[in-house]
Amino acid sequence: MKSSIFWVMLAVMVLFSGCKTLEPESVTPLPLIIPESFSIDAGSSGTIEDWWLFFGSDELDGLIKDALDRNFDLKILNNRIVQSKAKVEKEEASFFPDFGFSLGGQKKGVQIKEIHSGSSTYDGSHSWDGSLTGSYTADIWGEAAAGKQARELSLKAAEQDLRVSTLELTANISEIWIDIIAVRKKKSILDNQIKINKILLELQKLRFANGKANALDVSQQREALAEASSQVPLLEKQERLLLNALAFLSGRTVMDAIGVKTKLLPEPVPLPGVGIPSDLLENRPDIQAARMRLFSSQREVTAARADLLPSFKLTTQALFSSGKLDLLFHNWIATLAASIAGPIFDGGLRKAEVKRARAVAQEQLNLYARTVAKAIHEVEDRLVGIQKQDAYIQLLEQELNAVRLTLKDARLQYQNGQSSYLSYLIAWTKIERLERQLVGERASIIKERIGLHRALGWKSVK
Repeated sequence: MKSSIFWVMLAVMVLFSGCKTLEPESVTPLPLIIPESFSIDAGSSGTIEDWWLFFGSDELDGLIKDALDRNFDLKILNNRIVQSKAKVEKEEASFFPDFGFSLGGQKKGVQIKEIHSGSSTYDGSHSWDGSLTGSYTADIWGEAAAGKQARELSLKAAEQDLRVSTLELTANISEIWIDIIAVRKKKSILDNQIKINKILLELQKLRFANGKANALDVSQQREALAEASSQVPLLEKQERLLLNALAFLSGRTVMDAIGVKTKLLPEPVPLPGVGIPSDLLENRPDIQAARMRLFSSQREVTAARADLLPSFKLTTQALFSSGKLDLLFHNWIATLAASIAGPIFDGGLRKAEVKRARAVAQEQLNLYARTVAKAIHEVEDRLVGIQKQDAYIQLLEQELNAVRLTLKDARLQYQNGQSSYLSYLIAWTKIERLERQLVGERASIIKERIGLHRALGWKSVK
């Protein structure tokens, strides 16, 4: 009778093992309309991951390589990838039988004392016990398979996270490098302007001593010198903060080892062709990571649904026992059993887990849509920024040329006594401001183009 029950259970397991596993539930369509094209077109060349090589700077290349080796965020993400791989290996283990063993022994002694004779006897014995156990749970409904797929997709998402951070790091290093060069260029211009202001102040003092200028002219020139000099600490502060940021991204606590010696701003990287918005779904690693997490959450729903169904398990056990160790494996009992188990009442625990898993999947769908929308938004912002920044720089250059002509006229009129020194000083002060501002705006257009490469995802646009 017992043998018949076992074979019936085994037949049931074989029968159910041929059933189709649970399929992932269909997900609500992406709550987002992807436009057919961007509002502005750019260049025609493709984007590349090593775009900074366009700058032709060994210094920048060295800074990026150093940061890629030492950056703490990248190290943390590498650690997370190792963790994700271990989780996949743990899920794979559920497809194999589980075997174990135990071995032990005991010594038992009994001391017996006789009342009349007063003598005692000792009776002792040894026993050895061992067992081998094994179990296997059949993945009838695909719960283990869904769990493994979920972990594999999480691993792919972690790998994409590493790629996102790697590319972000190269962009941040490049932008800080550009900013340091720009700040130093501004300071060089400012130092020269302060030097000229000092010369003009001495000339005004001399003219005042000779009766050719009044005290107000001297005071106004002294004010212009003080205003220019007050900008020096701000530029020095900005330079030091940028160097500190560069050191941090390079995994260092001090900036002494950070060497930036380039003095001239490089030419902007070529404008890439933007392609169409749907290209971003494949080109941007952050979108790919969000998609992998969405798929992983769908597999988690499948695993939770499978947990509602009965489970089938095979167990085997061999028991060994003997009074002598060398005879231990000669005396044994073996059992083989099959069982089916399923929930009858759990207070709604498993259904609540299915509900939670579905909510997580819906959350990941919205996060995926948000990532796509943000990517399109970033590309549009960069395209507008590049277009308007180019126009702004051209207008600033025209303004600077116009002010230089104004300065020339103001100097002639002042020398001929036809206008006050203030007109000349206003034009000169405006030139000082525009020269420094243009350096910053030219640095901004370089960073805007870097940002466009970053927003497009650094893969060739076909």
